[in-house]
Amino acid sequence: MTTHIPRARKQLENEKNFLRWGGLTGIFAFIVWIVEMPLYGYVDPFIPEGLMRFPDVRVALGVSTLLCMTTAFLSISLVLVLYRIFSGTSNALAFLGCVSGVIGYISTALGDVSTFLAFAPISDLYHASVVTPEVQATVVILWETTIGLVNTFFFVGSLFMMIGFIVLGVVMLRAPSFGRRFGGVSIFLGVIGIMGWLPVYLSRDQLGCK
Repeated sequence: MTTHIPRARKQLENEKNFLRWGGLTGIFAFIVWIVEMPLYGYVDPFIPEGLMRFPDVRVALGVSTLLCMTTAFLSISLVLVLYRIFSGTSNALAFLGCVSGVIGYISTALGDVSTFLAFAPISDLYHASVVTPEVQATVVILWETTIGLVNTFFFVGSLFMMIGFIVLGVVMLRAPSFGRRFGGVSIFLGVIGIMGWLPVYLSRDQLGCK
């Protein structure tokens, strides 16, 4: 009996440490995301004039890409911490939610990287001093096609992230450390994301299909 008490206390202390680090990771991810959002709104390459203004926002887009990737990897760390906490409550659901979240954040990180790496050489070709109008017209088509390919990463990432929110929310409902409030918020965000956010990526214009 006495040997189990220190072990239980140690396990509780470890869970509190994971919760603390997970909370800090989530806070940092949210702060970076808040800082990045207005910057991305300024450099957004997916707007109609994105190709024309790309050279002017190239550096800012690179900074925005780094911030987006930082948010993604901090969020992955948070998801892994949540899996460590929930693995003893609902192992299968926690694993499913964790895998979905990790796939989602990795996919969005790939979308952020490909936004910069794919658009930069296309912009260089379009703005080259010796390029002909015919070549520029072809480059515009290539730009629009690339938008569709890049948005595929964001579509897949958003879908898996929302699934992860919903599944982890269900797990939170069963976890005494979180309860119904956190679980309900996570499920709500996942459902709202699927119902409101993903249809944007399914539209033909957003996918680059003319």
